[in-house]
Amino acid sequence: MFDDVLIESAGKDKTEGRGVTALLSAIVHIVIIGAVIAAGYYVKKNPEVIQKPIQAFMVSAPPPPPPPPPPPAASSATTTPKPHVETPKKVETFHQPTETPKEVPQVENTDTAKSDAGVVGGQVGGVVGGVVGGVAGGVVGGVVGGQLGGQLGGTGDRPVRVGGDVQAPVAINRIEPQYTEVARKARVEGIVIIEAIIDRNGNVTDARVLKPLPLGLDAAALEAVKRWKFKPGTLNGQPVPVIYNLTVNFRLQ
Repeated sequence: MFDDVLIESAGKDKTEGRGVTALLSAIVHIVIIGAVIAAGYYVKKNPEVIQKPIQAFMVSAPPPPPPPPPPPAASSATTTPKPHVETPKKVETFHQPTETPKEVPQVENTDTAKSDAGVVGGQVGGVVGGVVGGVAGGVVGGVVGGQLGGQLGGTGDRPVRVGGDVQAPVAINRIEPQYTEVARKARVEGIVIIEAIIDRNGNVTDARVLKPLPLGLDAAALEAVKRWKFKPGTLNGQPVPVIYNLTVNFRLQ
């Protein structure tokens, strides 16, 4: 019986405490909701509360001070050049002689006198610049023993060696040398070098062996070359006798 009373009393206290708490919580929530609704209503009635413009201010640095004035320009003193006055030179006056000389000395042209004079051993009818022993009618600058009517710079009949201004002769008719039987059997081969003198007509007037071959081959080459015919060598476009080296080849077939 006692236990039942205590349990029941305790249950009643717990039920009353819960009711008070629930009532307070409901009152707080009602107050908060009411405040929110009231605030929204006030804003709708007074929009300037949230739409009031905000004024912004921008602060800039002050401008720099003006530059100092330029210093005054230095006054440049202009110097005036002094005029240069030349002292006039004394002009010498020429005085013409009052008397004219009666005789004027004559000057002889010694060069003409010397050039017109002959030379010892000269020939009547010769010309200035000729050679003692020359032929009348020859060319000035020629040599003794030259050909009358020849060209200046010619060599006469004296042969000159091919080279420089002397053009070589050209063989136009060649006679082949004969192989000797002994050299053929010995199977000798090689070259023979011959120095030939060819006149202004293209004929071989003289020849000699410079490089021989044995067994009669050099003699056969010499005999053949003497019968060759050439277009003569020339000097300054004129045919001249020349000294010319020829090579003869011996080859077995």
